[in-house]
Amino acid sequence: MILEAHDLVKRYPLGDGSVDALRGVSLSVAKGEFIAIMGSSGSGKSTMLHLLGGLDRPSEGNVLIDGVNISQLNDEEATLTRREKTGFVFQFFNLISLLNVAENVALPFLIAGDSLSTHRERVDALLDLVGLSDKAKHRPDQLSAGEQQRVALARALANEPAILLADEPTGNLDFVTGTEILDLIWDSCDRLGQTIVLVTHDARAAAYADRVLIVRDGTIRDEIELGRRRDHEARPLITRLAALGL
Repeated sequence: MILEAHDLVKRYPLGDGSVDALRGVSLSVAKGEFIAIMGSSGSGKSTMLHLLGGLDRPSEGNVLIDGVNISQLNDEEATLTRREKTGFVFQFFNLISLLNVAENVALPFLIAGDSLSTHRERVDALLDLVGLSDKAKHRPDQLSAGEQQRVALARALANEPAILLADEPTGNLDFVTGTEILDLIWDSCDRLGQTIVLVTHDARAAAYADRVLIVRDGTIRDEIELGRRRDHEARPLITRLAALGL
């Protein structure tokens, strides 16, 4: 398994006591698998994603990425492992306004001390993948919201991460643009063999996944096997997911 979580608990202080955002979550994800974590606001799904990607540490339990127990690493080791093993796509893009599109895609390499020219072939290939080869020198404010999210996806894939983690990646996009982004994420899994964990409250987005984990009150309450398919091939499954009332 490329990703494993064992008995994850995330506890936050609240007044004189505490509240558990996650309560004993365990899961495993195979290499090349696309899973969706689906739940309503406050269910614990984003907290789970942050722990799985090493952005936060669990109060209890362990997370293993490609065999490395990231929960036992010090801060420096965890940062390095996160940079090498994971890619993130967020709802609000998080692009650097002073950098052009190519530089934003190359950001993981720039942070590591490399130059854009060293990784030009990889950057060009990613821009081609997301359909932005002609926008390499544009700034983020010259792009549409959908184009900015395409750049964010390309950046997340830049270092060929073991896992791509996406937190509501279509939440700030219209229906048509969101569908284009979901198609791209699906393609990266199907064509590139990329492992993907996507968090969403949207049944349509979840229907792209091979498997959907249903989260309520900080626990995984259900699991639905969908198999490899696209959104337009899964209309009955979307209806089934939506009927859960998440």
